[in-house]
Amino acid sequence: MSSPHRASALVARILACLLPTLALAPAAFATEDVCVNTSAELRNALLLAESDDVVIRLVQGVYHLDDNPLDLIDDQAFGYTITLIGGYNATCTSRSVDPHLTTITGDAERVVIRTYDSLFIDSIRFASLPGGVFLTAFSYTGNGPDEQIVLRRVIFDDLCTSGSCGGDGYPDIAVSLDSDEVSASHLLVTRNGHGSCALEIDTYDLDDAYLSYSVIAGNAGDGLCMTRSNGDPDYRLHAQNNIFDDNGGGQDIRTRRSPNINLRNNIYHVLDASPAPASAPIATINADPQFVAPASGNFRLLTGSPAINSGTPLVSNPLWQDLDGGPRMIGSAPDRGAYETNVDDTNIITVTNTADQVAPLISGSLRWAIALANANDGLDHIRFDIPGACPRIINLVAPLPQITERVIVEGYTQPGSAPNTSPISFSADICIGIRGDLSDDYAFRIPASVGTAHYLQLSGVALGGFDQAAVDLQGGAGSWIHGVQFGGSLGGTALGNNARNVRISGNTTYYNLIGGEDRADRNLIAWAYTHGISLLATHANGSTVRNNYIGTTASGTAAAPNDIGIEVTGSHHVIRDNLISGNQTVGIRLNGSGAHDNFIAANRIGLRSFVLCVPSCGPAALPNISHGIHATNGAHDNDINVNTIAWNGGAGVRLSSGLRNSLLTNSIHDNDGLGIDLNLTGVDAIDNDAAADADARANRGINYPAMSLAIGTSHVGSVRTMLVSTNGDYIVQAFTNASCDASGYGEGATFAGSALATIDNAGSGNGSVIVDVPVTGTLVGRQLTLVARDAAGNSSEFSNCVPYHCDVIFAYGLDGSSADTCPAE
Repeated sequence: MSSPHRASALVARILACLLPTLALAPAAFATEDVCVNTSAELRNALLLAESDDVVIRLVQGVYHLDDNPLDLIDDQAFGYTITLIGGYNATCTSRSVDPHLTTITGDAERVVIRTYDSLFIDSIRFASLPGGVFLTAFSYTGNGPDEQIVLRRVIFDDLCTSGSCGGDGYPDIAVSLDSDEVSASHLLVTRNGHGSCALEIDTYDLDDAYLSYSVIAGNAGDGLCMTRSNGDPDYRLHAQNNIFDDNGGGQDIRTRRSPNINLRNNIYHVLDASPAPASAPIATINADPQFVAPASGNFRLLTGSPAINSGTPLVSNPLWQDLDGGPRMIGSAPDRGAYETNVDDTNIITVTNTADQVAPLISGSLRWAIALANANDGLDHIRFDIPGACPRIINLVAPLPQITERVIVEGYTQPGSAPNTSPISFSADICIGIRGDLSDDYAFRIPASVGTAHYLQLSGVALGGFDQAAVDLQGGAGSWIHGVQFGGSLGGTALGNNARNVRISGNTTYYNLIGGEDRADRNLIAWAYTHGISLLATHANGSTVRNNYIGTTASGTAAAPNDIGIEVTGSHHVIRDNLISGNQTVGIRLNGSGAHDNFIAANRIGLRSFVLCVPSCGPAALPNISHGIHATNGAHDNDINVNTIAWNGGAGVRLSSGLRNSLLTNSIHDNDGLGIDLNLTGVDAIDNDAAADADARANRGINYPAMSLAIGTSHVGSVRTMLVSTNGDYIVQAFTNASCDASGYGEGATFAGSALATIDNAGSGNGSVIVDVPVTGTLVGRQLTLVARDAAGNSSEFSNCVPYHCDVIFAYGLDGSSADTCPAE
């Protein structure tokens, strides 16, 4: 069980959501990416997870599994991350997210997918199987980093047709999920026969389970079960906007051991929780959800359903499309369940001119529209229909009225506008520009006095010329800023630049989203003369910055620098899937003791958005002038995982101070400074990191491993090292690089393997342990280096480099004709 101070792994290592590219420099780690359209190809693709991370893209159709996937391998689990994504066309170049289009069925007695890494499934239907579906993701021996299961738009329908779900040691359950972290959104778990429970989330080593926008209905047993008698007593369930109905076991939700059961805006009839939830369920409805035709598998909502427009937008694991790809919120609130109806109970206000005047208000102006929206207790859409050609520039005479209600400003409704559709740039056609004169503090602000029932959704505008922040979120909750351009010019008209493009501050606002998962959600966040984004707020739920271009032009290939890309002084924020390059100083700065429990994952920092390799590759570098990531002034307990950090003008990751700043499985290479630099600038010596002053040093000055030998065959080998440090458990990760850094230490471009190690002979000082780290991938001609991380989350600098030695014994094929031999010398 991970300690509670670690940032939630809900968004850890979301490998399937990395920024798409045409052709890039070498990947951060070996990942097999395959397109399958037959059952045999699916079977063979799953087998790849024995030796590499694998992304399996399934062409629309029906796949028959006649064997349990786990029975195809000798080990008790696959070894690497498995990602299954359905809905693709024949060439896997485009897809529909509707899971009904990609079905896995067959005669397998049960379907078991168990891996020592994480598991991601998106847009797939499991149906008409003889037994249950059992999904497990856990680290090898259970002592490694937290793993997770992420399910998005997945259907489990008509399982256990043989009369039993389990057998052979498996429980009588239709669907079982077992991992450190479980995130499930837009599930249908329906019409599953037999079985004591439709959906079990195993709590043995569970930290958090997130369930949203799902339907668990019409099953033979209970609905959701979290009942292991020896489960962790502190696990947390976060369930929002779900529907539980007509489950034959009589209990819709059944939990044991933990009081941390957080239920918000669900429909259910019977809750059996022991102990009782520490916080009472919020906005529960006990009524017929009024599905269209549940007996035949249609779980859409009739127009009179109490689920319509009664959900909460404050969801822990949101998606902005429903089960079949429609918009997630149409009315004043999202619908409960997996489908959104077209019932719209909102008010529409239309902006028809570019005029601006404080008093009296000019009818049809943006200022007038916001004033009307603030005067209405319901949700208001502000849309645009201003005559004339694009762009239409609104020159403000003063900051706009502060937002005090629920307001959606839809700039893309202006004729001639269109959101971004490009995977590798910001191609949006924005027609509405809003310009301050550098004496206007802000364009859009929610003041701290506004409660969490209110929010701003803003899209399709360009903002410039504001001397505090173009968008300033101090209050409310669940605001969404997407498809917006900050700074620069619009159609040849200079907007002016902003002091900050987006600022999130205060301790009451949370669940704000800057960007989003879709191409259309990407923001262009550039030219700020302090911070592209300021994350100052401290709240246990935090906010998310996702899939933005920060510091680049719209093409993603040239600099449009902010001074600092993202400044973080607050806590519990998520920064993922962004391009953060070209900034004047650092890409991301974690600044001060208030900057803790933030999660930074799957970003590209210091690179261009894409590199064309026709016929040879062009330059990939777009450096931040200083460090890629800098933690300073006591920033602590932050997780930095699976990022690519390269070509920056300082260190890749600079940890000046603070404890328990964890780095795992990052690709760090070609930075001007060290790849990872702790404490004073330069390589630290291996010393007594148990000294009395250790806590005053960055990551307690944890020693890097001392490498001695890297040897093996062309693609499989081992690295021997000695780790000298304090008693405890450690993860040692190995990386390869084309050449060693000039310092002789690091960097690490490609993840090659990891091992667990324990020091138990230190007494009150340092002890040591010899570790053999297994490595795989392209090894011949590469330099290898290591990083150590202790159980508390302190990560080391890169170790010394050692060239890989391909063992000549294997070169002569003594292990047989199929041996992985060395190249001829």
